[in-house]
Amino acid sequence: MEKITKRSLGVFALFALCLGAAAGAVVWALLKVMNLGIHLLWEVIPKNVGHPVLYTFIVCLAGGLLIGLWQKKFGVLPDTLEDVMADLKKNGTYPYDRLHILAVSALLPLIFGGSLGPEAGLTGIIVGLCCWIGDRLKYKGSEVRELANAGIAATLGVIFNSPFVGIANNFENKDLEDEQPLKTPAEKLDMKKAKTLVYVAAVAGALGAMGGLGQFFGGGMGIARFGRDVDITISDWKWFALFVLISILCGMAYMLCDRITSALGGRIADHRIASCMLAGLFLAALGTLFPWTMFSGEHEMAEMMEVWQQQSFALLFLTGVVKLVLINLCVNLGWRGGNIFPIIFAGVCIGYSLAMLTGAEPVFAVAVCVSALCGYIMRKPLTVIGVLLLCFPMTIIIPMATAAYVGSIVPVFGVLKKKGKTV
Repeated sequence: MEKITKRSLGVFALFALCLGAAAGAVVWALLKVMNLGIHLLWEVIPKNVGHPVLYTFIVCLAGGLLIGLWQKKFGVLPDTLEDVMADLKKNGTYPYDRLHILAVSALLPLIFGGSLGPEAGLTGIIVGLCCWIGDRLKYKGSEVRELANAGIAATLGVIFNSPFVGIANNFENKDLEDEQPLKTPAEKLDMKKAKTLVYVAAVAGALGAMGGLGQFFGGGMGIARFGRDVDITISDWKWFALFVLISILCGMAYMLCDRITSALGGRIADHRIASCMLAGLFLAALGTLFPWTMFSGEHEMAEMMEVWQQQSFALLFLTGVVKLVLINLCVNLGWRGGNIFPIIFAGVCIGYSLAMLTGAEPVFAVAVCVSALCGYIMRKPLTVIGVLLLCFPMTIIIPMATAAYVGSIVPVFGVLKKKGKTV
């Protein structure tokens, strides 16, 4: 970012604001298409069709067939955020000549019910647009990377409806660091201040565009709000260690499942149609047994808040565990997408189940379980806090931050996280 800091930072921040607004509009449009597709395929058509279980299998298998055919022609897309940034760092740019193909690749698994989030595919599209803009403006090297970083901050900010998540993710992601080392602590501080200003401007523009379009036309995403004023007692805190331990164990199960399904996917990687249809079969079967496990989990979270007390402990806990399994089955067998929304939903189910078992404050249990689970899997505690900060009351911030940090420092015991799996 050396050349950028020599120019007027205010001008670049203003440009980032406009870029963020454009990114917000693109994300809004793609999410709108996704929601319309889900509404048509899973709400409108089923009203006129009998045998809901058979319909689920037909749709998921048809989705697997379509995704397999699409990947056979255009390749396994979309790339995850780490893959996008590694490509950007290595080549100085990211391909933007087939963004329409990338958009379809990102939308197909989501529309057909995949247990995936939209963040992976959408960030690739926005980074491609940023590189296209950078080429038009004759930007190179660090300037292109900072455009891409601003676009990432804006995209994640509007997807999760949280202004902090994209900024935190950028500062925690090693792939986004400048190649030239800074000599003094003062230079590092000035650089962080400049980057923060650019990222904040991009996020502000994105949230403004998303909010305006959503106000007039509807659409958007975001995590439900879990309570507003929650009193935590000593009786709740005594369960903290247990909640964190169980969540981390579930995270270990997620990592182990990732390793197993990755090996399975690798064996049939050359047979794209069969692999993607197998993912569709798993999705339909597990989705029929545990209906909450399909889709990203964003809408399901709000519904779960209303009905969790009517469910059994076993159903809630198994739903969370099955959700973690299904994420890996989808991703490693060819249904590509993000994992943050689904992991959060799994943590919500596990948290509610433990609240039911122990009698602890439900919001406290959910916050601790989600934070520990995400911290362990993502290894980015600041990003976890950025995602969840607006979802829970401020009285939960200390146990939430502690759980996220503890989860992030627990070793993975040889079950290594694959590059490109998390955002």
